Amino acid sequence: MKNNFPKIIAVLSLLALTWACDNGFSEVPVVDTPPKITLGAITSGLTEGQDFKINVTLDDGVDNGAISSLSTLDYVITSGGATAASGTEALTGDKQTVTITVAGGFEPGDYNLDVTAKDSNGNAESTNLSFTVASAKPAFDITGTWLVEPVAGSLAVGPGPGNGEWFSISASDVITRACFYDDTYTFGADGSFVIDLGDATWLEPWQGVDTDRCGTPVAPYNGGTYQYTYTSTSLTVIGEGAYLGLPKVNNAGEVSQGAAIPDQITYSIIDPVVDGNTRRMTLRIEAGSGVWWDFKLISGEIGSGGNETTSIVGNWKMEPVAGAFSVGPTEGSTEWFSSSADDVSARACFFDDVYTFAEDGAYSYNMGDQTWLEEWQGGSPSCGTPVAPFDGSGSYTYTFDGSSLTLSGVGAHIALPKVGNAGELPNVAVPESITYKVVSLTEQDGVKKMTLHIEAGTGVWWTFKLISE
Repeated sequence: MKNNFPKIIAVLSLLALTWACDNGFSEVPVVDTPPKITLGAITSGLTEGQDFKINVTLDDGVDNGAISSLSTLDYVITSGGATAASGTEALTGDKQTVTITVAGGFEPGDYNLDVTAKDSNGNAESTNLSFTVASAKPAFDITGTWLVEPVAGSLAVGPGPGNGEWFSISASDVITRACFYDDTYTFGADGSFVIDLGDATWLEPWQGVDTDRCGTPVAPYNGGTYQYTYTSTSLTVIGEGAYLGLPKVNNAGEVSQGAAIPDQITYSIIDPVVDGNTRRMTLRIEAGSGVWWDFKLISGEIGSGGNETTSIVGNWKMEPVAGAFSVGPTEGSTEWFSSSADDVSARACFFDDVYTFAEDGAYSYNMGDQTWLEEWQGGSPSCGTPVAPFDGSGSYTYTFDGSSLTLSGVGAHIALPKVGNAGELPNVAVPESITYKVVSLTEQDGVKKMTLHIEAGTGVWWTFKLISE
């Protein structure tokens, strides 16, 4: 036994030396994998104009110890090969979550997001994600100025959607309510909604008047600037006094029947149509339970047909049609007199008078050798030599702001010289200027049409229809 002891000591010493040299790990390989990238859901920015946001989770991966750490994240967002946004984020540690944010987002279209992460040893990993940004606006764009279309059936109500059995406005009522059919509703690209009722709109007894008639707009339904939102199927106007069509109609009922004045109203958009420069849509609303209203609106074309225009420059005549000039107790009414088709022939000397608006603001009219004269001009109603100061020999000017047309100069007039703002000659003095309301101005195939209204004194409303040469 004593002879073996030195050998045992030698073996144990050798084993101890071996364990001290490799610590038991000399055969285990060192591993350092690239970072891991996990793309979260896009939480914002899939609609144009929204801030784009996506969370990216990063992990340094396997390194069998503190060999490396996260270093950088690079991203680039492209569309059609062009760079829409890019950036770099500094990283630390073994795990980190980064939110990629692009303020203001992107225009509608298809995009690709490429993300690359690196660690401190230079290992890199990449991934990508494709996404689509939708337009913020529905395909049917309502921005611009609208009116209730001046046609029969543009206002209707009944017990079911689209049912007008209780009331549907007639063609004659459209004329009677001309002060309503010139009301404009303008939707701005910035979300603003503007109602312009002018000096008069259609009023009902619940608004404090004695009977249904034209009158000064009554608050809170007297126009102004509000807000709106819309989708492909619905339109909401926001603000007390905001409405479309009839102010009494809202989602809770009718104000005339005791419903409260709302701070917003939502309509369904039915049958939106685009025809060239003309757009039409029907707005439908259930006013309470089982009371369904339809309002037909139009943009770009007004009443008689043609595309809306803003220029009156050129030569004009009275339109040779029945109803070319008329008069009644309310704006647009014809109950006292309306010219007939026979009058076009009988008054040919009047229908050939030419009214000219020059680019520089000069106004002139040419009656030729004859025009239509009335008794107050010294004879019987018939064709005759023009009588001063209504003979076109003066010097005149005009101004036009899109809704009002003012002629300046003694003798300046359109259509009937007796009609002025203060009343009718010879009961009033010859005016130095006359202002007409331009309630429609359209152009189709190069031909313009214009309808003028003027109140001659109080409660005497004339309508004149003109056509360009």
